[in-house]
Amino acid sequence: MLDEVIISGLTKNFGDLVAVDHMELNIPEGTIFGLLGPNGAGKSTTTRLLSTLLRPTDGTASVGGFDIIDDPVNVREITGVLPEEGNHTIYPTLTAYDNLLYFARLYDVPEDEIHERIEELLTFMELWDRKDDKAGELSTGNRQRLALCRAMLHRPRVLLLDEPSSALDPVAAKRVRELILGLSQKYKQTFFINSHNLPEVQRVCDRIAIIDEGKILLQGPTQELRSKLHAKQEFRIRIVGDVSKASSIAKSMNFVENVEDEFDSILVTVDNPTENNSELMQALLSDGVKIVEFAEEGATLEDLYLEVIKGGSA
Repeated sequence: MLDEVIISGLTKNFGDLVAVDHMELNIPEGTIFGLLGPNGAGKSTTTRLLSTLLRPTDGTASVGGFDIIDDPVNVREITGVLPEEGNHTIYPTLTAYDNLLYFARLYDVPEDEIHERIEELLTFMELWDRKDDKAGELSTGNRQRLALCRAMLHRPRVLLLDEPSSALDPVAAKRVRELILGLSQKYKQTFFINSHNLPEVQRVCDRIAIIDEGKILLQGPTQELRSKLHAKQEFRIRIVGDVSKASSIAKSMNFVENVEDEFDSILVTVDNPTENNSELMQALLSDGVKIVEFAEEGATLEDLYLEVIKGGSA
């Protein structure tokens, strides 16, 4: 599999501030890649560099085989970009439909495909019934949806999305995740997603990198990085009823090392779970606790993210 995005020594300084610091990344074709980091870490600057909106101070990158310094026009032709505050990148006096019509012709989408593509995207994003409304009259969330449609309309090889679910309600954010997964599978597009939304990235991204103060601290396949934290035997016991009762029972068992109470469940760390989980479950059931779920709790991206950002090793 070829690398669709290759970043080599990429650096961007703003005066004395080093926003991106000698970044090295290779992203294979068809990958959904997530760049994670706190605000000010360098995520948006990286996207602007890759989309040729900024020129690097040092180093370079190629997108789809085109160098961002030597071939900026070709880079722009094969990329779809949703910048930060993407809902401000549409024309407020044009209708939702006419916005997409304008950009479709700008990107030379075949004329006989334009209406079908616009209808498909607006329908999927639940905006088809608002197609004749002026974009400026749409809510912030709906303008963000329209901006996503604009970025995806010409079916670019690479999509550079900066916080794609910002300003979206949970239902709309779920639709965006479904759209990204669907397009990746159908058209083998490569996605470069900036986000600090860890659950979102965990659901959709094949590979991730964690950035802070312009430096890549960790990178690799999502599942591989998560597995590095998966050393302790932690289990989630979801119940109906009194969480504190279940917590007290678990704490009384000498093989339970730790118990954390949550809204509808407890998280327990069990010594030798193969031998002891059945005894714990039996103790809970015998005391009238109604168990809905008893499942191993895998390490999350949040665990990994916090450990790396705080300077730990994973």
